[in-house]
Amino acid sequence: MSYERRHAPGVPLLEPSDVELVRAMLSLGGVPWGELEDGVQQVRVKLLDAGEEIHNRQAWLSVVASRVAVDWHRRRARDESLGERLAARWTDRPPPDQTEDARVLALTVAEGMQSLPAVQRQVLALRYYADLPVREIARRLRVPEGTVKSRLHTAVAALGRRLRDMEVI
Repeated sequence: MSYERRHAPGVPLLEPSDVELVRAMLSLGGVPWGELEDGVQQVRVKLLDAGEEIHNRQAWLSVVASRVAVDWHRRRARDESLGERLAARWTDRPPPDQTEDARVLALTVAEGMQSLPAVQRQVLALRYYADLPVREIARRLRVPEGTVKSRLHTAVAALGRRLRDMEVI
């Protein structure tokens, strides 16, 4: 049975062999094993958004997957830079009204955040450091509000566990 007859017309889906190719390209691009499925989903979305006839499907999937891997590295570097900037802000110029205990706590929280996955660090920083509402975070990340809420819930719980392990709280 052909690809077109198994799926509704105009709704391109990834075949199992396509998924294997995309995972391989993401892995070769340095995306960690635990984040491959997110990368596959990003490629699926780009495939749905393409709206154009793709002449060489494997080549198109390879190029898009490699771009997703590059984006993953850029996002990771940006997240690492954010953590460094937050820590430097408190190290170099602590706010004058902050006590030494508050400064140490802020540095410890920044350190604890570094142990979280990038998507969790991202929503924590946007919500609690940039003080953005959930709706705005969802709009900027182009994800549903429920996804932002879920990520926030998971991130806060993980950070709480990390801080308890560090005997901060």
